[in-house]
Amino acid sequence: MNSPGVWTRVRAFARGERDAERLYAYRRAGAGLHPMLDAAERRRLDLALSGTSPFAMTSTTGLELACAWNAFALQTLADQLLQADETADPGTVGFVPPVTFDQAEAYYRDVQRWLAHATRAAHDPHFTLPPGTLPAKLPAWSPVEPCPRPHLDAMLAALNAMRLHVEAALHHVEQATPEADARRLARLSGEVQEALVKARYAADMFVPGASDTLHEQIETHAKQAIEALYRAGQLLGDPQLLDPPRSAAKAQRPPGVPLPGQLGFDPWVMTDPASVDSLKRNADAVRVINEMWALDPDPAASLALWSEIQAALRSGGAAVARQQNGTTFGFYFCTPYSAIYKAKRPLVIGDTPVPKGQRFTLECAAEGVRIGYPFKREVVLGQFKPATIDYCDPDQPPPHE
Repeated sequence: MNSPGVWTRVRAFARGERDAERLYAYRRAGAGLHPMLDAAERRRLDLALSGTSPFAMTSTTGLELACAWNAFALQTLADQLLQADETADPGTVGFVPPVTFDQAEAYYRDVQRWLAHATRAAHDPHFTLPPGTLPAKLPAWSPVEPCPRPHLDAMLAALNAMRLHVEAALHHVEQATPEADARRLARLSGEVQEALVKARYAADMFVPGASDTLHEQIETHAKQAIEALYRAGQLLGDPQLLDPPRSAAKAQRPPGVPLPGQLGFDPWVMTDPASVDSLKRNADAVRVINEMWALDPDPAASLALWSEIQAALRSGGAAVARQQNGTTFGFYFCTPYSAIYKAKRPLVIGDTPVPKGQRFTLECAAEGVRIGYPFKREVVLGQFKPATIDYCDPDQPPPHE
């Protein structure tokens, strides 16, 4: 694209938008992934024609397909964000709002990693990834509410492209699966069809000029559908991902750390140490920390995730994240109010891969648990910015549910 003119720059500066030069460079660099995905799909077709079941592919063939799919999906999401912003605001082409920049960059940053993995798998029959790397989760959604309307346009456009690819891949897998693998195909097909239904449902909800309330509801369904399709594409690429490795050991609570109800238990053990004293003076924070532990169905699993982060800190694999001025980010806005960390090398915390340089934290929340929502226990990846503390009410649904 041409360099933005003076007036474009003035308008963008007045709106607080950021120069998207780096994003456009990412977009150009990722344009070559489509031939790679096509080549991987041709190898899948060749195997099918030779009589090889999708459930009997070599591990590297499945790995190549799953990684190529991840690169395609992330590139599509990021490209559509840029395209939607250009369409909605042609007067500032070359600049994007900060929320759009952060979301697109999070997608683009991971494209190169998945492309590299797919290329390595295509050429090295001994290549593997750490257990738990696949199926991978999407990068975290930008924490801005409400979602800008161009973002919803981008999500729906990406959703459609992902859905069409998943439908085609499912058809190929179904055609190539022999009767002996019918039961495994049924499991795979069931999960993929569920993702496709979510995608169609989100797309059918959309109408131009939707109210703000409907816009937020469509956004919630679109996010859920994109996450489901992202996983479905990986399972179709490597159906063996349906069955986790038998050797994968369940994370264990660190020895000597008491559980709730045991002598010496500290409800603030997973909280940012620098923030504990101030949070203890906040009656609402004290209440929700105690509620979190009381409603956690498996406190040992929560402590196991926390202990993995502590082990990464001790080994130098992670450190407390710092801002450009050298200060820390403080605590994450949701329970257990954990510190924000930064991976110094590639990590896998629980079943979540954390790339080198990525910021991450721990969330264990009982929000909505008393009205039927599941307890949330996960490693959260993101850029992280100041946010209002969340008191995670167990009697209220999570936002936008």
